[in-house]
Amino acid sequence: MIEIGEEGVETEARAVLVGAGEPRHMEELGRLATTLGMEVVGVLEQGRRDNAGYVGRGKREELRELVAEAGADFVVTDDELTASQARVLERSAGAVVVDRTELIIRIFEVHAGDAASSLEVELADLQYRLPRVKGRNPELSRLGGGRGGSGGGARRGSGEQQLEYDRRVIRERIDTINRKLKREKTGREVRGARLREGPTPTVALVGYTNAGKTTILNALSGAGRSTKDRLFETLETTTRLVEGGATGNGAEGAHPDFVVTDTVGFIRKLPTQLVHSFASTLEAANHADVRVLCADASSPELEDEVATVGRTLAEGADNGSDETPTILCLNKMDLVPEGRDEEIRNRHPEAVCISALRDAGPLLEAIYREISSSRERMEVLIPHDDYGAASRLYGLADIHSRRTTEQGLWMDVSLPHAAAARYAGYKVS
Repeated sequence: MIEIGEEGVETEARAVLVGAGEPRHMEELGRLATTLGMEVVGVLEQGRRDNAGYVGRGKREELRELVAEAGADFVVTDDELTASQARVLERSAGAVVVDRTELIIRIFEVHAGDAASSLEVELADLQYRLPRVKGRNPELSRLGGGRGGSGGGARRGSGEQQLEYDRRVIRERIDTINRKLKREKTGREVRGARLREGPTPTVALVGYTNAGKTTILNALSGAGRSTKDRLFETLETTTRLVEGGATGNGAEGAHPDFVVTDTVGFIRKLPTQLVHSFASTLEAANHADVRVLCADASSPELEDEVATVGRTLAEGADNGSDETPTILCLNKMDLVPEGRDEEIRNRHPEAVCISALRDAGPLLEAIYREISSSRERMEVLIPHDDYGAASRLYGLADIHSRRTTEQGLWMDVSLPHAAAARYAGYKVS
């Protein structure tokens, strides 16, 4: 968030972070603020929340002094505030108050890259603003009563009429966006059904925001997606084809193709207004053949972040159950302090530990193993004159080994169940 100073020089907006109650996540709040372009110049915390002004009167006085001393333009709170809490805190602090929900909505607004994401963010913004639309001071509306109305009753003032108009306009726009998103969801479901019905395995990358999912996508598929170190760098699901390659045994085997989807990162205290933005992410995660739960191994709150993603996925699972095979991928191992890497590996022995910027090979092999385990393995012998049937296996099957014989091409393959039925006639008993 860049502002223009008195001499025309660009300056970064200065912010004081405020957290109340338990738990507080001030480091993450700071990263959210800096993602939006703010400079954090102070932090104030209190162990309990105050119903009137989020923090108590004494802390509000302390906040005012901190804002003045640091020359802060904004106060950013770690929780969503009611309209009255925001007004009380703003008057006390002498600076603009932005709560966690509005901060995240603004970040989504900046990063929305497609039409659906833009609509979802606009919807979240309108739902956030609706209960906060301000009219004129109700105390002033009592003055001058008895004039201009029958029986001495006060009529509605222009301020109240404008307030009702503003709310009606917002509600009408919300209805319009919901209709558009409903049509978009229908189209997404059709596209998803076609993808699931096809023979190509699907893999979903899910995880906490800034876990490096997009970097992993690029490493697996070569997609040129943005990978800046910012929270919520990716807001829409992105799907890429990863072409199968040699198993490492030269001409003896080959891996199948698979489709990989990058999704929106999760976060603690996800604003309810942004649930729509995660609909496609949860659909991709629920319907994938394999799920890769990505986490930032260098994060000091690694365990909490993994747990947050797990809870969110469980809550969004179809029919309340979740049986999707999941690979835990601990990324950014190159950033883990010396000595802690062994602790992480011992705590998560089942995890694939990588640095996607250096080598995503171990994760790729883990994905292939998971794909293969959910398929039917069989030996087939395809006659030389049936070249088409043999060529179709490349990219479709996990080919463990193969050799040319006098009768035809012998192959040891793992196939999707639907494709296995089609190749039953070639099966070697």
